[in-house]
Formats: sequence, C-alpha cells, structure tokens
Amino acid sequence: MNFVEPLFSQENDADNKDGEVKDFEPEADVFDTESSFIIHVSLPGAKKEDVGVNWDPEKSEVSIAGVIYRPGDEEFIKTLALSERKVGPFERKVRLGTRANPAQIDADMIMAKLEDGILRVEVPKLDKDYVEIKRVDIQ
Repeated sequence: MNFVEPLFSQENDADNKDGEVKDFEPEADVFDTESSFIIHVSLPGAKKEDVGVNWDPEKSEVSIAGVIYRPGDEEFIKTLALSERKVGPFERKVRLGTRANPAQIDADMIMAKLEDGILRVEVPKLDKDYVEIKRVDIQ
C-alpha cells in the first residue's frame, strides 16, 4: 500500500530559456513505517543553517528547500575544471498520502537532522485510534 506520492520533474539544475538556473531536486528515499514517514534526502555539502523543512497541511506535503555552496573563495572557484556535483538552490517536495486520502500526521512532532550529507526528516503518524476531543465554550 503506497501512501507516498513524490512530486518532482525530470529537469535538474538546467538553465531555462532566460539563462536562469532552476532549483535542482535532490534525490530522496521515503519510508512508510507503521508509526511514521521517514524521508532521507541526499544533500552532500549542505549546512543545516542553509536548509529549511516545512509542512503544508493543506497539501499534506513536506517541502525541503535551501542552497548548497561550492566551497572555496572566488579565485579558487574560477579554477574549476570539471563540474559534476549539484550546487546552488534546491527544492524537493514530498506528498504524504494522496490528494483524496491525505496522511494523518502529528505536525508538532516532525523532526529533522542533517548528518553525513543526508537530511533525515521524521514525520510521525497520528495514532489510528486517536480521537481529538475539543472543548467548546458556551457563549
């Protein structure tokens, strides 16, 4: 049963017709465990202060965006002879659940950790038997 709908295109860090560099979409693995969704995003060279993770409850979507810089000063970067690594701005969105059946998650408990070039985002699911009881004030 697949509850993860990746949102991505095949275009990566290519120049568009206006010569602007488009955001690239880093590779990701998404795990659907009993208690949570776990997303691993490959971000070699990224620093945690340059990466943001957001949850959009209306779209049931995790958005990961930021920038990866090429290390070195301007003079050193001018000596670049071969460029294979993806650097620059990036954005990756992952929908959890489907449009018709969005994932029921605990947004307050989402955690992210960047370690060894992999961003790990854990999105806990709400307990299937969870029922939210809301007190209504009488006017």
